[in-house]
Amino acid sequence: MQISIKNSTPVFCSTGRCYDSADGDSLGCNSWLFRDDLDWRNTAKYEAKLFKDKDKVNIEMYAASDGSEGYTKMISLYEHFGRENPEAAEKFFPIMAYDIDNEILKAAKSGLLKTCLADRMSIQMYCEDYEDYFGPADKKIDIDNDIKLQAEKTLTVKDKLTKNIKFMHGDMFEKIKELKDESNTILMCRNILGYFLNDKIEEFIKLASEVLKSNSLFEIGDHDSKFFNIKSCMERYGFKQVMKNVYKKV
Repeated sequence: MQISIKNSTPVFCSTGRCYDSADGDSLGCNSWLFRDDLDWRNTAKYEAKLFKDKDKVNIEMYAASDGSEGYTKMISLYEHFGRENPEAAEKFFPIMAYDIDNEILKAAKSGLLKTCLADRMSIQMYCEDYEDYFGPADKKIDIDNDIKLQAEKTLTVKDKLTKNIKFMHGDMFEKIKELKDESNTILMCRNILGYFLNDKIEEFIKLASEVLKSNSLFEIGDHDSKFFNIKSCMERYGFKQVMKNVYKKV
């Protein structure tokens, strides 16, 4: 299934791609590092505590885009408890990251990341050592129909991140049915549900409620609640809000 999206790209983003799908739908995506609708630091700490007795934690991500969000998740886990105890962070990996856009998947798999100035400032602010995760690139990444940025810079993503995330093509409404949970899952579906009609949002939340078990997490974004009372819908299907845009299955 393709998603029909009509989206005006915000100024502050490292990737903002608008294109027509093979099915003739108008699609769009935008992404950047440390998007501020999630408290990345405290969410990582909460996840570490919630899953401290689990040997393995599964992170499944839909609408993965250029990799910015997956990299942000990994950096947050490493920085906020993984430096002192790397094994505690490693049990969250690899992240399984899906998207339906083959062009953006090609970019995500390239090991390169297009950044704006704000991205690079965020990395410096959130990371003890920037060079643990990113380095200089000897070429620019080229993404078809992507926006052009001022102070644009392509970075090389280091193995510490690339080895721990798997970018794959997949439809979220199908992949969610295949998810196997043992109360050890973080489902990241951020800033994509808000582009659906209300009945499709509810359909996906219902599917998530059927596969996620008690204590697993469902993480969304600000855009998902902009035009829909997603909190009420989440509660109706057995989720409780524990932090901003973070819901736990009860």
